[in-house]
This record gives sequence, structure tokens and C-alpha cells, in this order.
Amino acid sequence: AGLIMPALGAISDHSRKKKLFLFLFTFCCCLMVGIIPLIPSSLFLLIIIVFGFSNFFYEGGMVFYNSLLYSISDGKQARLVSGFGVALGYVGSIFAMIAVLPWVSGKIFGFDIPFMEGSGKTGTFLPTALLFMLFALPAFIWVKERFEIVSQNRIKIKKAYGEVWQTVKDTRKYPGVLRFLIADYFFEDAVATVILNIGIFSSMVLGFTDENLTIFLIISTISAVIGSFVIGRISQDISLKKLMATLIRGWILILILFIIIENQIIIYFLGSIVGILLGGLWTVSRPLLAEMVPRNELGRVFGLYSLSGRAAAVVGPLIWGMTVYLFGRSQKVGIILSGWFNLGEAAAVRLPYRLAVVSLIIMMVIGLIIFRKLPEKGGVN
Repeated sequence: AGLIMPALGAISDHSRKKKLFLFLFTFCCCLMVGIIPLIPSSLFLLIIIVFGFSNFFYEGGMVFYNSLLYSISDGKQARLVSGFGVALGYVGSIFAMIAVLPWVSGKIFGFDIPFMEGSGKTGTFLPTALLFMLFALPAFIWVKERFEIVSQNRIKIKKAYGEVWQTVKDTRKYPGVLRFLIADYFFEDAVATVILNIGIFSSMVLGFTDENLTIFLIISTISAVIGSFVIGRISQDISLKKLMATLIRGWILILILFIIIENQIIIYFLGSIVGILLGGLWTVSRPLLAEMVPRNELGRVFGLYSLSGRAAAVVGPLIWGMTVYLFGRSQKVGIILSGWFNLGEAAAVRLPYRLAVVSLIIMMVIGLIIFRKLPEKGGVN
């Protein structure tokens, strides 16, 4: 999926039909998600393929979705709208988790729902697809696409990739774009890995039960809603570069605290900070990148942005997994380190997970070093 995103972005820049592309990708994503429970569990490979397509269509749609940001807002207002959109996304995730409960267990908060019989986790797919499509409809109906001055000639996929490569070379005309994309790769690497592995870390290191983890995630998600709104508002009045650098320093501090703190009450508090930082990072990064390039090149640049994010989603978890494996208590390096620090059995089990968090801190620091040399104000807007 990641490899085709930049080409889709180039195609979107030549098209006056971003909304149509967004609709098609959204519809196909919902269709793929909806048919997953209809496939027999014995056809496991087919389920994986269909799930892969659903993710492809989702990521493809995001290129057009991001490009439409400046069709409904501009300038500093776009920063606020970005925060508003991120916040509503988290509100939607909370609503969706509650809304699908009747299909899982036939109950909601312990109350039986008439005529509903839970079908377990497989029951979540169809309502998820329907809700996704339902709540996407307002964008297709009411958002008016703003047309930029750009060649309207249709381009083929080969030429689209040629334009993507030209965009990479043209980053010299727009100081900071390539530097931002490289720095953001390291940020996305760390954040994507946190999202995927927070449950395992909480269980293995902090001793969280499933109930503890649920509370932690709820606190984090609610905080992300609030943080996205607040940071979107703050971003209108201060430098996006300084704001994003502050958010990254916050991430580094929080990850350090996760390594050294085990008190669960304090961890819940840190969870609220994680939510704010997570929502804030995604709120600030899009307008920061968008303000560096002309409006008629947003699609291509956001395609590269998506490619960076997808690559990070693979590499980050891979580094985490390798760290946990290599420093495990049954591995030679893990045994040596446990001996050096005179660790008991429980501490030796936690050690590789703490070191995995250290690897995320290193990613963040590398990204911040690269990011610090970003021009204070991107080139053309």
C-alpha cells in the first residue's frame, strides 16, 4: 500500500475529483471489512488477503482526505480544523467501541439488548463497516472541493511515479520538506510502535490486567480528544515548528518515565499525557507539511507522507521485536546483562521490554536532531 500512495497523490493533483476518489476508496474499504465475517474461518489466507485490501483502500483514501484539508480551510484556520478532525476521530473511536458491543456480547454495559445475540469479535466487522460509511457521508455531501490551477490532463501510473520522483528532487525549491519527511519517519516509527505494543508492555512490565489496560486506553483516548482540540487552537498562535518540537520532547520524557515508573496510578496519569501528545502530533504534522508546498502539489507530498508512515509502521515494530528477542532472559546477551545488574527473575523478564522502549527514545531523539534544522517557516504559503 505504501508504495502506491505517492502515485495516488500525484494523480489526485491532476484530478478535480478528489472527493470521488475518496468515496471510492472509502466504499471499497467498508466493503472489504464487511465481508470478512462472511468468509469461513478455514479460509484463513483469504481473510488475510481481504483484510490487506481493506487496509490498502483505507490508506489510499487518506491521501485524498489529507489533500482536501485546504478545500475547507486555509492559513492558520487549517491548523484548527486539523485539530478538530483529529479530535473527532478519537471521539468516533470511543463511540465505535461502545456501539459494536451489542454485536459482540448482546449486551451494553451489562444490559441485555432485545433481539441481539452476541457473536464474539467477528460480530464487530459488519457494524464497523456500516458506521464507517455512515459517518463518512457528510464529507461526500457537503465538502466543496477547491480546484487549484494545475494541468487537468489525465496521467498514467508510470508518469505519476515520474512526478513523485520529480517532487522529491523539487524539495530543494521548498526548503524543509525532505527534512520534515525524514524526521517524521522516525517520529512515526516510535509512535506506531507504542500504539501496537502498549498492551504487551503494560502487561509484562506494569502488571496490568485487561481491565487495567482498558481504563488506560479510555483515559488516553479521551485525553487525545481534548488535546487535539486544545493544540489545534494553540497552533493558530505559535510556530508549528516550535510546537511540534515541544511535543516530541514531551514524548521523549514520557517514554523515559515509562521505563522507571511502575506505580499504576501514576501510569494512568502518564496515559493522559500520551493521549495529548498523540493527538497533538497528528494535529500539527499535517498543516506543518502542507504550509511548505504549493496547494497544487499537496497530493504528491501527502503521498510521500503516507509512504513514510507505512514504512515506519513496519520498521518500528520490527526493531521492537528484535530488541525483545535479543535481550530476552533466555538469550546470551540477556543473561549477561541480568548478571551485570544482578537482576532477579521478574526484573530479567521486564528488561527486554524496557530496552525496547529505549530504542523508541533513540528514534525520537534522532528525529528531533534532524527536525531542529527545519526552516522556521516553510517556503510558499
